[in-house]
Amino acid sequence: MTGRPTEREDPMTPAGREDPITVDAGTAEVLHRLALAVRPLDARTRAPAGPGLRVSCEYDPVPGRRPHPGDLLRPLEGHGATGFVLRHGTSGGLPHTVTVRVDDPARRWIPRRFRIPLWTRPELAGADTRPPSAPYVRADARLLLPWLLPGPAHPVPLGTTGIRLRVTTAAGTPVPWPRVDAFGPGGVPLGWAHGDEHGQVLLLIDGVGVLPSPPPSRFDIALRTHAPDPPPGPAAGPAADPLAALVAEPVGRSTSPPRPQDLDNAVLRGTARPAGYLSGAADTVRTLTIGHVVHAADLPHIPA
Repeated sequence: MTGRPTEREDPMTPAGREDPITVDAGTAEVLHRLALAVRPLDARTRAPAGPGLRVSCEYDPVPGRRPHPGDLLRPLEGHGATGFVLRHGTSGGLPHTVTVRVDDPARRWIPRRFRIPLWTRPELAGADTRPPSAPYVRADARLLLPWLLPGPAHPVPLGTTGIRLRVTTAAGTPVPWPRVDAFGPGGVPLGWAHGDEHGQVLLLIDGVGVLPSPPPSRFDIALRTHAPDPPPGPAAGPAADPLAALVAEPVGRSTSPPRPQDLDNAVLRGTARPAGYLSGAADTVRTLTIGHVVHAADLPHIPA
């Protein structure tokens, strides 16, 4: 979450409390409203990713206080299949825009960060006033569906085709948070991957593009790198935030009802090149073996 909550950002009654609303059963006091639900997806299967994920909002550090990563994060509530939930509560307001991070302590998934504007509490409460002062905002208009890519410790099923490698500079230094696209014969896209803070990439593919059937057991692919420029420096000190240098990708607020592109787009899928990333000057060829995840030499990233 960027910025500290203030009543100025959530102009309700003191302490963020709303007037009671009238429902069929009588008068009810509103204690909270859904601000955002985050449901991370496995980029390969489109099934929910997890368990064991952490989803948090980020705070700005308090001036004059030595920051510690744990103090700058607010964990979202886990709600099973619903995902992770951020609420407008009675203790105060939320910023209009929040930074959400998704990460996995077990390193099965590559972390991601997003900047997303929220529906404000007055916008959500307006449908309950008499007469209504705003239209009803559907729950799926407050949903974020980020796709997660496999990390170094991802459990790879037997028979999967893929490659493990490390993205480095020309001098051999690891490139933090790289991205890699894979192209098969004829330039057909075969897959994409995200790398971690050490430049480690696990790229898994499905299919062999335009290769004739039956395909050969080994075939070449072209790998295209994308990475921050300039590359971020390593996190320093035991209290350093290892995800501080990971790009926070902007995501637009959904309409209500949401359009298909609100819930599924290139940014959420992780195929869009983030701002500040440069592509490699040339593709690099590596060889895959069908049904195996091979270890390959370091992949140089030389910006165009």
